[in-house]
Amino acid sequence: MLFWFVVAIGVLILFFILTSMWESTLRTQESHHQSRAQLISQSVTNVLRTHELILDVAAAELVRSDLINHTREVPPFLDDIMDASSALAGFGMAMPDGELVKVTSSVDIHQAPNLLEQEASRDGFQRALESDRLIVGRTYFLAAVNAWIIPARKAVRNENGDVVAVMSAGIRADGDTGVFGKNMHVGPDDSVVIYREHDGYLQFMSKEGSSPEMYTSTHEVPEPHEVDWVDDIGAGENILEVVKARPVPSTYYRERGGENYIGAAWYSPDYELWIISESNDRVVWADFVKRGSILLAVFSALAVLLFILVLHIERAEKERRSALMYRSRHDDLTSLLNRVGLIDQIQELVKDGENFGVILLDIDNFSGINDRFGQDHGDKVLTEFARCLAELARDQYSVARLGGNEFAVVSPVRNPSKLLALCNDLLKSLIREISSGPLRLQLGVTLGAAVSPEHGGSFNSIIRSAHLALYQAKKARNDVCLYRKDLEAEHLRRVHIEQRLRVAIKNQELFMAYQPQLDDSGRVVGMEALARWNDAELGYVPPNEFVEVAEACGLMIDLGNYVLDRSLADFRVIVDQVHAPLELSVNISTMQFIQPGFGDFVLAKLKKHNVHPRQLTLEITETVFISGFEQVLPVLEQLRGAGINLSMDDFGTGYSSLSLLRKLPIDELKIDKSFVDSINDDERARNMVESIIAIGQNHRMRLVAEGVEEAAQFKTLIAMGCGRFQGYLFSRPVRAEELLTVINECNARVIH
Repeated sequence: MLFWFVVAIGVLILFFILTSMWESTLRTQESHHQSRAQLISQSVTNVLRTHELILDVAAAELVRSDLINHTREVPPFLDDIMDASSALAGFGMAMPDGELVKVTSSVDIHQAPNLLEQEASRDGFQRALESDRLIVGRTYFLAAVNAWIIPARKAVRNENGDVVAVMSAGIRADGDTGVFGKNMHVGPDDSVVIYREHDGYLQFMSKEGSSPEMYTSTHEVPEPHEVDWVDDIGAGENILEVVKARPVPSTYYRERGGENYIGAAWYSPDYELWIISESNDRVVWADFVKRGSILLAVFSALAVLLFILVLHIERAEKERRSALMYRSRHDDLTSLLNRVGLIDQIQELVKDGENFGVILLDIDNFSGINDRFGQDHGDKVLTEFARCLAELARDQYSVARLGGNEFAVVSPVRNPSKLLALCNDLLKSLIREISSGPLRLQLGVTLGAAVSPEHGGSFNSIIRSAHLALYQAKKARNDVCLYRKDLEAEHLRRVHIEQRLRVAIKNQELFMAYQPQLDDSGRVVGMEALARWNDAELGYVPPNEFVEVAEACGLMIDLGNYVLDRSLADFRVIVDQVHAPLELSVNISTMQFIQPGFGDFVLAKLKKHNVHPRQLTLEITETVFISGFEQVLPVLEQLRGAGINLSMDDFGTGYSSLSLLRKLPIDELKIDKSFVDSINDDERARNMVESIIAIGQNHRMRLVAEGVEEAAQFKTLIAMGCGRFQGYLFSRPVRAEELLTVINECNARVIH
């Protein structure tokens, strides 16, 4: 009776679950199309804006090279610029009469049509002549590149505003990947459509059985009464205008050709495009039937299992206790021994008087995997790494996971040289096994090893020795290190630096040095604040050493806040003495940016020291955005809105991209010293600096060159268009009390 009572209750619950499942399936499909339409619209916008930047860079180079003429040619640098986008079939420059004269090598210039005479390109080209922004033309087949392309054109104007040329890029509409890939749809009942509001022609379609010839026909907009909009849009003849004005895609249901469809539509006013994600409602039914069948099967199975499990409660309880005991000694994710299990085994070896080696392994930059791909992918990486390690170390005593991305191997190898050889073999084998495994990983692994009892006679001491060796190996990454006694001294120095640094920050023992920034005339216009530390016990500690310790032990926020406060205080005194416009640049760490209330803290310090926000420039690096773009961007906008200048330091040495510059409120680019050092000797460095300056000028950003040490470098940078400079050519970093003399000497040279 109890069994049938439970089954009856289950049937009622099943009915309600199936009803909710149907509603959930509909909502899921609506959300899918809305998200896909929004994602595609963002991707389309990003692609077009990126190619607009590419056209701007190419136009600037053509103007700089004085190539705005009717000579037909293939400038090599256009191919270099084209490498920035794999989606491009080709691009080039046309004269106002429609003739293509400068093209990439991918374009057969002899088959290049006149864009004003060809019907498919005439309207888009004419609109580009009349506009200052990027114009997206009709999709058509271009024989010169043997591909169906989506043309993006932008006029190049002279100082009088007259069109002197039109840059034209051909984005592939028949590729295999990307936002315009032919496999954007999923299955035969799904489609992705982009069509033009301007003339009704299809811009792009991804659908089973579709062919490029569809781009030669127009697409009719459905009448308002033919579409049932899900969102609260209202009714009337202006429904489409309301849909256009919405900031998010609008979901809908419609009937076409005797079949029902569900989809989402979004309108891009910048490019006059409709982006539509749509599928037949057979997809909804198929998903519901599949999920419902699984639910019914599960329900039936549970009913049977319920009856069987009643007879086996005692056995299940015993198995549960056994599983709990196993889990207490093993890692849930990898099934390797955990820290408790490892402690038990090492203590047992010590108790039995066995000599053994311990190897600690750490996956390099593992946090980057979690940040980029998510924790689920990170768990898969750990599982695969554990599998490979257990396979390679099957002849050792045991393999354990201590936590996070740290693993341990207990080995019967007790000879230090043989243990070191085992570590090297493990390193090479792990890299080979993982790179050829199912995840195709390219990971770096660092190993540290110690031998018992020479390096420790207990669990804590042997693990501590191995940790010190691991820390030393991590300085080089993807390396191996065996414990040495001198590692203890290095560790103690770091601990000593940490302890002394805490006291130094608390007692304000660190001092500031300032390096002047000059304009192209040699006049001092600003200064960069640099922290320095002379400790009573440690002596002079280099900035890179104490900054590294501060980042590792959580002192970076206190140190950064102290530097900002001290720099503003010194700057106020210097400005009052100089009586001339000056600006202060202060480096800000990633940890400062992500602390709550950082923007308010900076504004409060400006008010405290009576420094105008426009006199302050905060220098940041790209690691700020890698750590959390969405978290950092509001802080940047708050500081920028208050009038504070923002500078990207070491531009061009990391992951800098045009799309990053477009999204960020950056006022200044700092050209790294590594480029400046070889600007007159290395053509690649010189070209890189020229490109950075062109990008900065196009985006109306101030340019500062670091590390200028020679007069020839100074002259070259001035000729390239750089506006600010700092380096040993002008002055080394000096204390605040010496800075006034340096400023007066520099400015005096300008007067004479």
